[in-house]
Amino acid sequence: MARLDLSLCMIVRDEAVMLPGFLASVAGLWDELVVADTGSRDAGPELVRAAGGRVLHFPWRDDFAAARNVSLEAAGGRWIVCLDADERPDQTLRSALRELATTDHGAGAATVVMRNEMPDGGQRQARLLRCFRNDPRIRFRHRIHEDVADDVAAFLARESLVLRHLPGSVDHLGYVRSVAAARDKKTRDTELLRRALQDDPDDLYCRFKLLELARFWDDRQLFDTEAEAARSALERTPRARLTGRPWSGDLAALIAQSLSAQPAAALAWLDRQARRVEDGPAWHLRRGLLLEAGGRAAEARAAFASCLALVSEAGPGVGGVVPARPLLGLCRLAARAGDRDLAADLAFRAAADAPRDPEALLAAVSFGPTGGMAFARRHLQEHPDAATPLAQALLTAGRPEAALDLLEVHGGNGTDPLGVVLLALVMGIEREVEVDLPPDLADRILRSWLESLWASGRPDLRDALCARSPALEQAFPWLQQWLAERGAALSPSHR
Repeated sequence: MARLDLSLCMIVRDEAVMLPGFLASVAGLWDELVVADTGSRDAGPELVRAAGGRVLHFPWRDDFAAARNVSLEAAGGRWIVCLDADERPDQTLRSALRELATTDHGAGAATVVMRNEMPDGGQRQARLLRCFRNDPRIRFRHRIHEDVADDVAAFLARESLVLRHLPGSVDHLGYVRSVAAARDKKTRDTELLRRALQDDPDDLYCRFKLLELARFWDDRQLFDTEAEAARSALERTPRARLTGRPWSGDLAALIAQSLSAQPAAALAWLDRQARRVEDGPAWHLRRGLLLEAGGRAAEARAAFASCLALVSEAGPGVGGVVPARPLLGLCRLAARAGDRDLAADLAFRAAADAPRDPEALLAAVSFGPTGGMAFARRHLQEHPDAATPLAQALLTAGRPEAALDLLEVHGGNGTDPLGVVLLALVMGIEREVEVDLPPDLADRILRSWLESLWASGRPDLRDALCARSPALEQAFPWLQQWLAERGAALSPSHR
């Protein structure tokens, strides 16, 4: 019987859509494919078997760790790699995994870089422990966001083996917002995390993941409620239990974010945690933001610089922080100090890192020479999908003519028909534009343009919108209420 070097272990349920792309991306990677299926009602199990994999049926128990451990227990390879159907390893990583499993006698486990595309066009990356030697003492823990780090660390110490950090990366598709929303992951993940916390109220890892979830979905009520509970749990946790936990600093940063209404108090609390938690990029970023809010520019500059240095050392977005965030902090400080050239340079770097980030684009067009148009043209050539946020940045900067020109000329006619409609309307220009969008999508797009217009601070644009808003009433009946809530001067016939 041929030696099994590498077992690819998975859990799946109703993954028939994702599996073909996944199986193609891991072709040649594994010697054995072991899949724990937790109740698929589609053709996913048949696809796995057709690819040569083994399917184990395991009833779902609201516990991802239990399901993963079923696949581990059935694996016969010398090494185990854990991936999901919505993940795509690149060729560099596939080659590195094969080399690790066949020739690296000093390694006992390895991390891989997981890449997530963000709405602003940037990437968030994290190094995750997904590969380790097959040992019955290594098993997953936690109902959700399951983890083997503690067992792997103990294994490496016992066997005098090392942890490798592999080149290449994995593209994660599952938490793109549209996919996540379709699968209702927010509700599922919240319920599982809360059940885990009922089992162990002091499980700080689950509290951290629950706060991350609330931030991702912009659920302010959930965030504030869970942040207070997390603060109490963190404060009563002995320092020894936080040592070597890289997420502990991220947790402290999230808790401090919930206290940001009082920057001085939030900063004092965060600084008290400095000797207890791991001060990674997120910790330094939050500290910089609080120092900036408190008017302590020199200290804020140092904190943002420390954050940027850590991010640059670890790799873009590793540790949950993208370079654009500390770069924009430094940009704001440079602008307040009157150094527009430095502010522009920092804004350009931030926009290069996060091509659709609204703050980065607004800073770039505000501080760039020639009104930022040279930057806008160059940026659009490199990132054609940034046409709408770039035009909105120009509108926010009070330059609707430039925004319309960008959409119609540089961005390609029809790039954002609703943007063209609104800009032409407030400038009193005739435009024949066909808008064929689902109502919900059209509402969201128009609201984003309205927010940019209102943020411009130009009363003439606001007045023009109020005067001509009846032209949009039939398609957007909520518009008059939106204007009224912002104290717009509507004519009596439209109140």
